[in-house]
Amino acid sequence: MHPQLLADAGVDYGTIKTAHSASRSVDRDDQEAQAQAQGHAGLNLDLDDAELEASGYHRELPRQFSMLSLMAMAYALLCTWNGFGSAFGASLKQASSAGSIFTLLPAALFIGVVSLGMAELTSAFPVAGGQYYWTYLVSRAKWAPIASYFTAMISVIGCWLGGAATCNFIAGMILSIAEFTVPDFQIEAWHKYVVYVTVIWAAVAINVLASQGLPALNKFIFYFSLITFMVTMTVMLACSYPHYRSARDVFTDDTVHSGWHNRGLAWTLCFVNSLYGFLGTDAGVHMVEEMPDPSVNGPKVILYPIILGLATVLPFASVCMFVVKDMDEVLHSPSGLPLIQLYYQATDSQAGTVALMVAFTVCFFACAAANVTGSSRQVWSAARDECFPRSDLWKKIDPTYQMPLNAVLLQGCFGTIYGLLFFGSPTAFASMVSASIIFIVGSYVVPQTMLLFRPKSRAQLLPARAFDLGRWGYPVNLVSTVCTAFLLVACCIPTEYPITVANMNYNR
Repeated sequence: MHPQLLADAGVDYGTIKTAHSASRSVDRDDQEAQAQAQGHAGLNLDLDDAELEASGYHRELPRQFSMLSLMAMAYALLCTWNGFGSAFGASLKQASSAGSIFTLLPAALFIGVVSLGMAELTSAFPVAGGQYYWTYLVSRAKWAPIASYFTAMISVIGCWLGGAATCNFIAGMILSIAEFTVPDFQIEAWHKYVVYVTVIWAAVAINVLASQGLPALNKFIFYFSLITFMVTMTVMLACSYPHYRSARDVFTDDTVHSGWHNRGLAWTLCFVNSLYGFLGTDAGVHMVEEMPDPSVNGPKVILYPIILGLATVLPFASVCMFVVKDMDEVLHSPSGLPLIQLYYQATDSQAGTVALMVAFTVCFFACAAANVTGSSRQVWSAARDECFPRSDLWKKIDPTYQMPLNAVLLQGCFGTIYGLLFFGSPTAFASMVSASIIFIVGSYVVPQTMLLFRPKSRAQLLPARAFDLGRWGYPVNLVSTVCTAFLLVACCIPTEYPITVANMNYNR
C-alpha cells in the first residue's frame, strides 16, 4: 500500500501534493503546462491523476462527477429529513417530541466532529479506499496490515447492513401504503421479503444501467428532495391550520413511552436513533477518484451535506410535532408506519397522504441507490489491495458500464441472502441492521484513533493538504474517539423495558 510510484520519475508524493494545491485555482490546461514545465512530462499530465499515482494507483474510473453532483449523492445518502421521518416513531417512544427534536443537534455535532477528521484525511490521502487506506498509513508498521484489514471489513459490512436497513424501510413504506389504501390487505413476511429484494435489485440496476447518468440523476434527486421537503411541510401546516399543538407541548414534552424510567437513558437512546439520519458522510470519500480536485472538493462533499441535513431536518421535525393530533395513534399506527398516520392526521385526506408518502419513498429510494454507489467503490478499492477473497473479481471495472459491476452485484447478493432473516427472526434482522451504526462510525474513527497514539507528530504522518485542521487536529481526533466509545455502549442497550427475548438488543 502507498508505494511511492513517482519516485522512479524523481518526483515524490509531497511534490505532487504541493503542486496540486498551488495550482487548484488554475484551469486544466494551465495545470498541464505547469506539470510539463516541472519536468513531469513522463507522467499523466493531469495532476489529479498524478496525485493518485503518488498513492500507488492508476485511475480506472472516469472523473465524471462534479462537486455538486457528488454533494447531491452524499445528501441523498444521508437523507436526513427522510431518515427522521422513516424512524421517528422510535424517537417518540424514547423521549416524545422534545427528545425527537433536540437530540438532532448533538447527533449532527457528533457526526460533524467525526467527519472533520475524515475530511482532513481525505484531503491528505484522496483515495477511494478511505478508512482502511488511512489506517494503514498512520498505524505502526507491525499493526498496519491487520488494522487496515479490520477497518476495511467493518466499513464494508457497515455499509451493506446500512443498505439493507434502508431497503427494509422502503419495503415497509410501500407495504404500509398498500395496507393504508386497502384495509383488507394483511402484510405477511413473504410480502416484505419480495418487496425488499425488488428494492435492492432496483438500486443495483440503476447503478449498472444508468452508470453514466448518475451525476445528472443525483442532481435531479437533490432538487426533487428539496421540493418534496418544502411541499410536505407546507401541506401539513396548511391542512392542519389552526389546530397545532402549543410550542410548550412540542418543546417540553419528553414523556417516555418505552418503559424505561431513567430519562437520561431514554434521551441517550433517542440520540442514537437520531444518528441514523446523519450516517453515510463517507460517501464522498469513496468517490474521490471520480471527481476533479479531490483534495479540495472531497472535504466539501463530506461536510456540506451535514450542514444541509441539519438545516432541513430541524424544521421538518418541528412541523411534524406541531401537527400531531393524537400521539398514541401515531405510536400505534394501524398501518405499522407512524409517518403515514402523521400525514393522515395532518391532511385528513387519504389521497394527500398517499401522494406525500410516494414522494417521500422516492427520496428514500435515492438513499438506497447512493448506498450501492458508495459501497461498490469501497469494495472495489479494497479489492485492489487484495483485502478480500477473490479480490480479482471485485476489483474489475466493467469496460461497458465503466463501474465496478461485480462489486455492485456482490452487494445485491448479500442483501438478498441477508433478507432471509425476515422468515427466521425479524428481531434478529432489526438488531443486526442496527449494528451498522457501530461498524460505520467505528470505521470513521479507527484511523483518527491511530493518529492519537503515534509518537510521530501529525505533520510527519500527514502530507501537505488543502484542508488542514492544524492545532485543532488532536482535539477533533480525541473527541471523535471518546464519543464513539460512548456510542458503542449506547448502541447495545435494549430500546424497551422490561427486556424480553423479542426486544433484546443482540448487538452485545
